Amino acid sequence: MPRGKRKRRRATTALAIVRKARAAAKSALESLRAEIRGTSAKLAQLISEERSFRSELFGGAVKRNRRGPGRPRKAARRGRPARTRARRRGAPQAEKFFKKLGNAFTLDDVRKLAGRRAGISLAQWSRAKRIRKSGKGYQKVAA
Repeated sequence: MPRGKRKRRRATTALAIVRKARAAAKSALESLRAEIRGTSAKLAQLISEERSFRSELFGGAVKRNRRGPGRPRKAARRGRPARTRARRRGAPQAEKFFKKLGNAFTLDDVRKLAGRRAGISLAQWSRAKRIRKSGKGYQKVAA
């Protein structure tokens, strides 16, 4: 067998591998940034085209009303601050609903009384261990 020159293998160290990975990541990041710059430029061009198109169609500058139709203009705030709503007096709403329910009731019964507050009422009562789930509905727990 002929003996020729053998190729020398360079030992790759962990540091060399990390350098290669960093260089690859750097080039990938740079290409992403270039892509973002190009896309942003295209977007800016499309926005300007849209504005010119709207001004040609509807005339004048496009007016943006953020309040929506039928909303009053903001009044200048002077003098004392606006009054806060007075606290509700009397028994809490969930208590009133609870008293009107029978010993056994369903979710539909609660919804008829409480409306959109039904879920909140059920959660309150179950945390307070005043009701428990039974069959297809709920039952009041004796205190």
